[in-house]
Amino acid sequence: MSIKNVVFDVGNVLIDFCYKDLMRELGFSEDTVEFLSKNMVETDFWNELDRGVKFNRDGVLKFTNEYPEYKDEIILFWDNVDKIVKEYDYSEKLFIDLKNAGYGVYVLSNYPVETYHMHWPTFKFLPHADGYIVSGLEKVIKPEEEIFRLLESRFGIKLEESLFVDDRKVNTDAAESYGMSVVLFTGYNELLESFKSYGINI
Repeated sequence: MSIKNVVFDVGNVLIDFCYKDLMRELGFSEDTVEFLSKNMVETDFWNELDRGVKFNRDGVLKFTNEYPEYKDEIILFWDNVDKIVKEYDYSEKLFIDLKNAGYGVYVLSNYPVETYHMHWPTFKFLPHADGYIVSGLEKVIKPEEEIFRLLESRFGIKLEESLFVDDRKVNTDAAESYGMSVVLFTGYNELLESFKSYGINI
C-alpha cells in the first residue's frame, strides 16, 4: 500500500532533547551531569511525566528527597526545564517539503503536559502539521496501541497508509505491529535516504 502520511516523533527527531547540555550550561560538574541524567531524567519517572500523571513539582519533590546532596542542582534544573529542548534547523523545511509533495504530516509524541505548554508554541514545524497527538494530554503513551489508534480515529487516516519515524526501536517495532511502515531515525540525511525506499522524494 502506498504511503499517504508521514507521522513523526518529536524528541531527538524534530528537536534536540538536550538535558545534559542544559545541566552543563547551569554549571553542573560532569559527575553531577552524569548522575542526574542516569538517576533523574533517564528513569521511569519520565514516562509518568509523559503519561500526564506526574508533574514537574512531583519531580522536584521526589528527587530532592532521594538525592538531598544534589538538592540545589535538582531545583535549578527544574526551574530551567523550559530550556531543555532546541528545535533542529531542518525540521520546519522537512514538514514543508512533505506537505508540498502531497503527504499528510502528523506528530505522535510522548511529551509531558507542562513542558508541552512551554515548548510547543515555539516550534516552527508545528503550524505545518495536519494534526498531532501528545501523550501527556491524552494520558496514554507510546508504544501502547491506544495512542496509535487515537491518531487514526481522530484524523481519519489509516495506519497502513502511514510511515512512522521515531528514534526508539521499541516504538517503531510497536508501530510496525499495528500496520505502519517505519523508519528508525538515526539522522536527517539517513532519513531522506530511507524515504526513497518508500517512494518519497523531497
